[in-house]
Amino acid sequence: MESAGSAAKDKPARQRRASRPKVKTGCNNCKNRRVKCDETRPQCNKCVRSGRQCDGYPAYRRTVEVAIPIAPRPGTSTASIISTSSSSSSSPPKSTELVTRRPPRSVPAKPRTSTVKFLSQTTTYKPSGLAFNAQEGQYFQVFQKHTASELSGFFDSEFWTRSVLQESHSEASIRHAVVALGALYKTLEKASESPPSSPDNNTFDSATNHYNFALQQYGKALTRLRESLENQETRSQRTILISIVLFTCFQSFTGDHKAAIFQIQSGLGLLEERRQESRQPLIRRKDDVVEDELVQMFTRLAIQAKSYDMAFHFPHPYVIRLSPQRADPSSPTSPSSPSEAASSASIDAHIPLNFATSQEARQALDSLCERIMRFNELLSSYHPGPNNILPKSVQSSGHGFKMQLTQWEKAFAPLLESRRHPHISNTERAGRDVLRMIHLMTTILFIMGFSKTEMDFDNFLPLFKEIVELAKEVVVDEELLLAQERCGDANTCRHKTHGASNRPIFPGLTAHHPGSYQEEEGFMHIKASFALDLGIVPPLFVVATKCRDRKLRREAIRLLLSSPRREGMWDSILSGRVAQWIMEIEEEGLSHYEGPWGKAAMETVGEDRRVMVKEILFDMQRREARLRCGTRGAREGDPDERARVKDIWW
Repeated sequence: MESAGSAAKDKPARQRRASRPKVKTGCNNCKNRRVKCDETRPQCNKCVRSGRQCDGYPAYRRTVEVAIPIAPRPGTSTASIISTSSSSSSSPPKSTELVTRRPPRSVPAKPRTSTVKFLSQTTTYKPSGLAFNAQEGQYFQVFQKHTASELSGFFDSEFWTRSVLQESHSEASIRHAVVALGALYKTLEKASESPPSSPDNNTFDSATNHYNFALQQYGKALTRLRESLENQETRSQRTILISIVLFTCFQSFTGDHKAAIFQIQSGLGLLEERRQESRQPLIRRKDDVVEDELVQMFTRLAIQAKSYDMAFHFPHPYVIRLSPQRADPSSPTSPSSPSEAASSASIDAHIPLNFATSQEARQALDSLCERIMRFNELLSSYHPGPNNILPKSVQSSGHGFKMQLTQWEKAFAPLLESRRHPHISNTERAGRDVLRMIHLMTTILFIMGFSKTEMDFDNFLPLFKEIVELAKEVVVDEELLLAQERCGDANTCRHKTHGASNRPIFPGLTAHHPGSYQEEEGFMHIKASFALDLGIVPPLFVVATKCRDRKLRREAIRLLLSSPRREGMWDSILSGRVAQWIMEIEEEGLSHYEGPWGKAAMETVGEDRRVMVKEILFDMQRREARLRCGTRGAREGDPDERARVKDIWW
């Protein structure tokens, strides 16, 4: 017995293989064969060399947890650091105070910087004259190569690709803000990676680390600008305005809409001061030039913030104002009547017979939208009503705007009709679709601004249909392009949702050109995205909440939820969840909807069931919201049988 025991002791112990996290990103063939996959796209080299048919890669399952991973979900160490203005603020700070407000001190521990693996370690981007360490330089390069074009959304913008980069060479605050936005881009890219990367404890390349670094750089940007202002260093208004745009972008990206609204209002105040000083639309001085490009940027930001307020009905002080508060009526600069106020806001702008470029059409539409919003704001100050609904008696004051909207539609028609020509790029095509969608939305909301009944929205069913069709075109084109880049041939792509997910991403969607999706097919290549400009989300939100065609509104909601994106402050997931709730309330008592061909699809929502959004209070960082709806035209405090309140989380 002893000899047997000693023999067992003398036998060398069998070494166990070190435990490693399972890799879940290989192709299906390699996973079944239990061999390491090199993950080459569209077919892995191991399958090709062995003469096997590569079956593609497993689809990335979208869940509520990663539906729109713009930033890591709070609850980690990064939960409460992002806001530059307290959510409980009661009044907006002054412009110089706002742009330099220090973020909270409870920042997370500094991430490890010894290993930077998300870009080549042998090549560090160091623009001449810029004081970057290796890590900052790589994020700057990310901004230059990827973030700048992504922030432009569906339109080319020299502001991001030229002006901001030029200014970063001379302004440290802008330089750090650019690096912060590059880090946020990496955060989003890593959080929405498809398929997700295997965990690696020895790499910096994780969403949380990128996010922490973005916060640090954002804090440095605020500090450098504040120090220069405190030391009374000369800073042009152009520099301050560009800083405000960058800070607004950062806050919108991370979901701090309240701080973003304050920043936009601050920038509008600076521009208004310049106009008052010169009594001209724009000041031009040799030593301090504010380009048309920057003024247009703030015009778009103002339209965005105003549209957000019109949809979600924010409380004071988070209500953006396009015009200064109405002055003393005895003042010579104060309008003497509502009609005078209306005429001052509705000055005709020149709209040509045909727009030569999309950029020309965009500038004309921006100007028209801004003047319509200013018109509504001025008249609302004379005719205060529930949810800023204006009386029918003053509708004639806006007749000029209705004519200009029609003129714009006619001038834009040739560009819209030619969008699918072979020489038109994907970005240009999508931009034209988006311009038409925003025009349709503006037309609907302008006319309905004088109506007290939700039933009048039924008159716009053809416009609702066109918005949904254009949005499908944008989303399907985007999906097909990404499928081709990732998997080669979209028709043989292995990432179809059948068998890989609980529901198809685009059920029932068809595109308008060869190689499109067929009925009940879908792909899962679209990742969460962020752009500073408006795109498809606001028009789809209008359809989803105001169109009572049961098939059409469901298509709008699916598009919002299945292609996660944030366009400025507009979040597609929040918008889709709000629309779902409104739909559920309005369709209580109707037959269960089983598809567009069932009898239930023909049922309509009666006037006594229709509601409108009264207020949405939300925290995008915590992903929670309180929704409130009620009867259109009902005043605050009056009894309302349709009033509902609901808390949601996502």
